[in-house]
Amino acid sequence: MSKLFLYALVAGFSVVAAPQIASARSTADCEKIQSGKAEVLSSTIDPQPDVDKSSDADACPEKDRTVVQQPTVAAPVKLDTTGSGTILKKAVKGDILPQSEGSLHENLAFKYRVYRPETRNGDTMVLMHGSGQDETSLVPFASKIAPNATLIAVRGRVVQDGSTRWYRRLTPVSFDQQDIRSEAKAFAGFLKQVAQEYKFDPKRTTFLGYSNGANLINAVMMLYPDLVQQAVLLRSMPVLRESTEANLANARVLTVSGASDQLYAPYASALEDLLRSHGARVEARSIKSDHGLGKDDVRVVSEWLSGGATAQLKNN
Repeated sequence: MSKLFLYALVAGFSVVAAPQIASARSTADCEKIQSGKAEVLSSTIDPQPDVDKSSDADACPEKDRTVVQQPTVAAPVKLDTTGSGTILKKAVKGDILPQSEGSLHENLAFKYRVYRPETRNGDTMVLMHGSGQDETSLVPFASKIAPNATLIAVRGRVVQDGSTRWYRRLTPVSFDQQDIRSEAKAFAGFLKQVAQEYKFDPKRTTFLGYSNGANLINAVMMLYPDLVQQAVLLRSMPVLRESTEANLANARVLTVSGASDQLYAPYASALEDLLRSHGARVEARSIKSDHGLGKDDVRVVSEWLSGGATAQLKNN
């Protein structure tokens, strides 16, 4: 067998094998992440933000369906198109996470888990994940920035195109207004029940939301202004079309946008202006990032929370 023939044979194999490898990667990208146990923590990225990317749809086609229920699996995740999800994993690697109380709580309108650190300082953090994630997604991030806070991690109850969400999307940049208001009302009722059950202090409670979850938080603030007094909105945008008469004079908010986030960064200033126009004290930060979360988010949020704690001690 000549060397020329062997070379041609190897080259031919490479051409055939390449599509197979690409197909395998595509299949892996479209596998669904199990949300089961609290100890299994998913990456803190938003696999399907409100503004879609066509490459995601091409790689992971999904059937159109909208169901208000609690799913057992999260949506397909395509890590190579959604941002720096691995950065945060490195940022929290080696940290001791707070312990979950066990199985999901299902006695209220939303499914949720409670995480309690060994040493508690009286602070509470309510976690609201991004599209396609579940209640465990932001736990590593929250335990890094608030290691002594009790975490109440909540799961959105709307399922659209196989993705867990907080409200229904109509187009990449328009949303079902009735659904937003309906879910905001349900969440407001849920908060009141949880506050009574766990007896947490609203003045020492921070609402931490990412992308789709952050968007529901800012909608809740506009519709039920007395419920949220401190919020961290990561990669967020305003979603309500109609204005409200909300008085947010008692609200303190941090917004963090990614400078290279082509999806949400263009809406960051509109959100900040909206909150300020209703009296909220807003600190707006833009960092070198895309739509994904990373170590700069950990640093910025930690510094902001520390500043709030210092101010609270002075006021007391």
